[in-house]
Amino acid sequence: MKKNQKSLFLTYVIWLICGWLGLHHFYLGRDIQAFIWWSTIGGFFGLGWFRDLWRIPEYVDDANDQPYFVEEFKRKIRFRKEPSFSVTRFSGQMLVGYFYGILVRLAIPEDAKWLPSILVPLGVSIGVYLVGNIGRERGDFKYPLTGAYISNIILTFLSGEEAGCMYVALIAAISFQYYREFRKDKPKRTLCKRLQYLAVGVIVICCLWSSFLYFNAQVTTEDGETVKLRDAVNHFFQSPVWLEFKEVFWGLYQEGQRNGWDNFYDDFVKALDPRGEKNAYRVLGLTEDATQEEIKRRYKKLAVKWHPDRHTDDKEKAQQKFMEIQEAYEILSNIKTRRAAKNSRTRGEFDHRDHTEF
Repeated sequence: MKKNQKSLFLTYVIWLICGWLGLHHFYLGRDIQAFIWWSTIGGFFGLGWFRDLWRIPEYVDDANDQPYFVEEFKRKIRFRKEPSFSVTRFSGQMLVGYFYGILVRLAIPEDAKWLPSILVPLGVSIGVYLVGNIGRERGDFKYPLTGAYISNIILTFLSGEEAGCMYVALIAAISFQYYREFRKDKPKRTLCKRLQYLAVGVIVICCLWSSFLYFNAQVTTEDGETVKLRDAVNHFFQSPVWLEFKEVFWGLYQEGQRNGWDNFYDDFVKALDPRGEKNAYRVLGLTEDATQEEIKRRYKKLAVKWHPDRHTDDKEKAQQKFMEIQEAYEILSNIKTRRAAKNSRTRGEFDHRDHTEF
């Protein structure tokens, strides 16, 4: 038996326990496939992981250079100039290219209008290229890259809006087919080098998700209002659920015990104070039933009291307090304005319905 033979049993164990991370592919030396499985949650949300159930024996034979596998591979090379077309691989190229394109688009701030046309086709073409270079096949990156950019330009021109990632991924996958060949020699890299390559990919994916969470991710309040996740997180650390952790959760638990758990999620989100409403009332020293006039009066009083010009001895602290008061007033004023507008629309619709029925 050759040295470092891979175990079929161990591969299945790793697949079962950590398959969605792609660790079984890393164990077999299939680093590209391992990265794709990790970055797309098990090969596009578990599809690849499930397919591995009956593909693993062949992967193990490839990793171990089994004589029958090597002979079959040599026969393919002799009788074909390029690998035969695979619907599965082509579909994988489209799906992964689409996934990476969408991820890049989600990571781009909304006000960067010109970035999607540059970065999204790049993300799509990387996904197409990686799937096309899994295992014993490989292709040239320039073909999917060219196809992605050309299709993106044409589709944007024809539709007058951003091109759909799926269409761009389709053209990029078709373009990749222009040049494909067999990978005759396996990449020979040390474990350290393999980990370095994977680490770069992991960092890129984590940066994309972090950018999405910071710039574009939103949460929905109980009123149906959307709030930026970064603002909700900031408000969370000033919210009752954080400041009074045990009391709030015990109260939510008791409420669920008494009245059922149907509204637990809404109550939990409300306790998180994603809009910063409760904290704003706390900063201004008001209760939640305060009117807009009371909020305005209290704001003016505190703004005068904490104006930095009145605190020359500790101007920095006064400035911070003044900004907190100003932010609290803006939060409450905006919430009151939106609620008043919403109530006005609701009353208008109700009156219109009553008039129509009459």
